[in-house]
Amino acid sequence: MTNNPDQNEIAQIVGGFMLLMAFHSIAATLIFALGFGIGMLMGGYSFLTIWVVGSMGFLFWQLLYVIPLVLRFKHRRRFGMMKGVIVGATITALVNGACFVAAFAGF
Repeated sequence: MTNNPDQNEIAQIVGGFMLLMAFHSIAATLIFALGFGIGMLMGGYSFLTIWVVGSMGFLFWQLLYVIPLVLRFKHRRRFGMMKGVIVGATITALVNGACFVAAFAGF
């Protein structure tokens, strides 16, 4: 049975993408928890501000963990994983930007 390097790289790309989605889930949970905690302390609808700002600026929040991941994979010469993280970050940025434009298109 031969091991095709192209299939191995595709598996690494998918693995990098899934790793980034796991980090996105953690980041979204932290934003939700932060908003909920501030809402409990401040009362009213202050939690919505955290959620809206956190979701609208998710493009920038993801840079806090995407750049170190890419640099770590590059240093370890795991280029397939690095490509998967970059593809996932690009898709996230495009979706986030499209949602931002759609939300403020009427203003």
